[in-house]
Amino acid sequence: MQRERLLAIILGLLVTVWAANDTGAEWYNQEEAPNDTSSRALNEMRAKGKVAAPAEDPRNLRIAELERMVAERDKEIARLRELSGDVNQAKGRSSDLERQLAERDRMLTDRDRELATLRSGAGDSEKMAQQLSSTQRELELSRTHTADLERQMSGLSASSGAEIAALQAGAGDRDKLAAELAASKQRTAELEAQCAALGSAAGEKDKLTAELAAAKQQTANLEKQLADRDRELAGLRGDLSAEMAKLKEAERGLIRALRPQIDKKNITVDLNNERLLINLASGYLFDSGDDRLKPDGTEALKQVGAILKEFPEYKVSVDGHTDNRPIRGALKNKFPSNVELSEARARNAAEALSSGGFSGASTAGYSDTRPVAPNTTDAGRAQNRRVEVRVTR
Repeated sequence: MQRERLLAIILGLLVTVWAANDTGAEWYNQEEAPNDTSSRALNEMRAKGKVAAPAEDPRNLRIAELERMVAERDKEIARLRELSGDVNQAKGRSSDLERQLAERDRMLTDRDRELATLRSGAGDSEKMAQQLSSTQRELELSRTHTADLERQMSGLSASSGAEIAALQAGAGDRDKLAAELAASKQRTAELEAQCAALGSAAGEKDKLTAELAAAKQQTANLEKQLADRDRELAGLRGDLSAEMAKLKEAERGLIRALRPQIDKKNITVDLNNERLLINLASGYLFDSGDDRLKPDGTEALKQVGAILKEFPEYKVSVDGHTDNRPIRGALKNKFPSNVELSEARARNAAEALSSGGFSGASTAGYSDTRPVAPNTTDAGRAQNRRVEVRVTR
């Protein structure tokens, strides 16, 4: 269309030039169709002898200029035709790029679904590793394809301004292609991050799996130990119940036998924590500063021995205790300190138990080292002077 408009302009100019003579007007009337080429018109004019005028004729100069303009326009038209071919080729390349980008988006969508499946914990560690390897391979392909797209975009950017304008007119908006490429690169980056997270998650899962296995084994061991301990405790509870029953029986027997002295506070019987404690006041058993038993004290200890002989499996210890008053006078010759006095009283009490039927009791003297009351009053010192018979398993 541009060539035809140009020819129309040229013919209009020729009409103006030839209007001064009849031959030009007659030629114009015969050749009024605007679609004939300017070259044909010029040839006919030369044939009629109207163009080949002397060089100084302005009409000849104008015709030469028009011929040059026609030649330049022919070159421009040829270049535009070549550019049109380039535009068509660019259209094809753009369509290919769009199809490739669409395919890449589809592949990335598939990878997203696979990664979501992997992150949900489906499959064992080996399957996860295989899928991770496959995803990494496809990621490399995605990177390569993205690089190709970038090179192609760089090639498009290198075109001249006129060619870019032609490509934009024929192939659509380049910005759209650039946006799609940026989206592809973004999805590739996200895929890389997901692959890295997946690799970390796989390693963490293996670690947690090992820790879980160890914890389960430890739990099983503890459960077994707990079951064993429960059985032991059940047995101990049974034994304890039986022992407590026996000690309770001994306590009842002692209380019945020693009731008068218990009522007078001379003797106490206490069952506590698997231990039976018989506390006998020294004033009831001995005279002051003496280790020899009084008759009533001897009789009471024999009764205790008679009851304890029914429980030979129990241990019996006899402990002597004093207040904090030191030994004085001639008594020091026999008992240099309260330690010797407390030991002698414990031995004599054990002999009385043996006379009642229970032998094998151990003895010890603790002097004033284990008081049960303050030694600042007469009542407190009286409580500290005592003999204790301890019965334990």
